[in-house]
Amino acid sequence: MAPERLRLAQQVARGERVLVVFAGVGMDALQIAARTEAKEVLVIERNAIACECIRRGKLMLSRNKTAPCPGSGKGASERMRILEGDALELLPTLEEESYDRIVAPRPKEGSLDGDLGTGDAGMSFLLAMLPLLKSKGEVHWYDFAADHELPNCDRTRKTLESACQSLGLEMEIIHVARVGSIAKRQWRVCVDFRIVAKPAA
Repeated sequence: MAPERLRLAQQVARGERVLVVFAGVGMDALQIAARTEAKEVLVIERNAIACECIRRGKLMLSRNKTAPCPGSGKGASERMRILEGDALELLPTLEEESYDRIVAPRPKEGSLDGDLGTGDAGMSFLLAMLPLLKSKGEVHWYDFAADHELPNCDRTRKTLESACQSLGLEMEIIHVARVGSIAKRQWRVCVDFRIVAKPAA
């Protein structure tokens, strides 16, 4: 995942507000805060132990001589904010259309997930997240795919398109890649997409 995290950080432009959902121990968020000039990196994670790991990582960032973000004068750790709790409860409390980029390595739903599963494939999370994204904003959606679904990941594409359509959003997919193995013939994939148009107010 190290090359993927580097790729992700390289996408972040100066002054962006970045939301990292399902952050785990915060590796993606910490890399973005440390390596980019993002204005803000907001982290959401429900696991208390993982949140403690993020807080320790943030403390380590505060001890580094990281360059401040231009225009804000804040170092990497000062630009990070951590919210502990369920994403489906916290996301609706955030301001709509306020984030330039969302990173979402969604959690697996066990036997309900994957090409043979009957779960919602993360639809409930998408419907809660997408209203927070600005027009022209981008989402890095990490999903699960069987080897026969590669390289196009059509099932994931259809889920993303369906979520956007239900909210009246026009989107375009800009990147699809396999980023890691999770089990025999099962893969973690990333699908990056951009909101190209939002409904008129």
